[in-house]
Amino acid sequence: MLLFFGAARLAARFRDPRILAAGLLLLWPFEAAGHAVPLAIVMDLFLVLMTMWLVVFLTTSADRAKETIARQGALAAVTSGLARARDEDGLFAELAGLAPALAPGCAWAFWAKDPTGDEFRAIRWAGLSDGELPGFTFTPTLGADPSQALLIQGPLPGTSFGECTLIQPTAGEDGLNGLITVAGHAAELDAPTQGLIRAVGDEMGATLLRLATLDEERQQIEAMEQANRLAGLAAPYAADQRAALGAIRPALADLLRSESLHLEWVKGDRLQLVVPEGDPLQDHAPSWLPLAGTRSAEAQLEGRALREPLAGRRPEDLFGMPAGLRHIAVAPMQCAELEGTLQIGRRLPRAYAASEVLVLQRLAERLGVLFAAATPAASVVNSTTGGVP
Repeated sequence: MLLFFGAARLAARFRDPRILAAGLLLLWPFEAAGHAVPLAIVMDLFLVLMTMWLVVFLTTSADRAKETIARQGALAAVTSGLARARDEDGLFAELAGLAPALAPGCAWAFWAKDPTGDEFRAIRWAGLSDGELPGFTFTPTLGADPSQALLIQGPLPGTSFGECTLIQPTAGEDGLNGLITVAGHAAELDAPTQGLIRAVGDEMGATLLRLATLDEERQQIEAMEQANRLAGLAAPYAADQRAALGAIRPALADLLRSESLHLEWVKGDRLQLVVPEGDPLQDHAPSWLPLAGTRSAEAQLEGRALREPLAGRRPEDLFGMPAGLRHIAVAPMQCAELEGTLQIGRRLPRAYAASEVLVLQRLAERLGVLFAAATPAASVVNSTTGGVP
């Protein structure tokens, strides 16, 4: 009897309607033959229930196996797609197109980390209703280990979709570089699904790291090529720094959207400015400027390039702002034994990107070598002397 009730309890767990048809087919021969003694009836019913359970178990096992195979195939497709990505746009397009197959009933969003802060920007998403978008930025509160996934109660950030959301961080060598958020019902975000999402997160983090390395190498090559081209324009005027800057300025305006280009040489506790003809600073910049508090002083002291808006806090802003400049970038420059900076400015209300500053740094290196070879170290052209040392 214990076996009978155990089998009945086990069979009751299956709500697949196919079990009813299987049970009726198996029970029909026994009903047609007439009722046997009570013990035989109990054993026959036990046999029927166990057979019914076996039929359902085999059919559901086959369904689960097919589902597992389909999910593994979808994960392999995601991995293959990310391996083909050559830039971030391609990466996120592959993710939005392939990853949702791992959890079809859920909404997915893929986020990239802002390099300058802790915010994440939504790049691509899938599974949301028309017109519904995730939040533009998202700053999650992660656990003690930021790389571990976190399941929170609530919809996808910025939307009304889902009763809970899985936050899966992605990481590179220098920490987090992105996020995957998946929203849906709690049953849809079970342990196997979370494992698949974790695998996608690992692939996304590794791919972002690979693309960042490729992008850095590409930017270095492009910056060198652009700096060489600009320095080539200045080469015929290497002995006259003011004329050399004037030859570069039109091309620089097209390349970096920068109307202003000038030099500042350190002379003791003062700066000597070299401003080319036609530059916006020509009618506003002095010939000499105290070194203290200037961007040139900071760039030389820290040995790095600067990029910042003109906000009236620096001595240079007193003549940069009247000239209409909104943003400026500064790169240290070495010309033989003379130190200084090469500076560009733009009127557009848009900050300089890291790639643009990289071009400025490479240009400063090449102009330093060019001027050192053509002009003695003690002879620096003043913007007000018209090329006379």
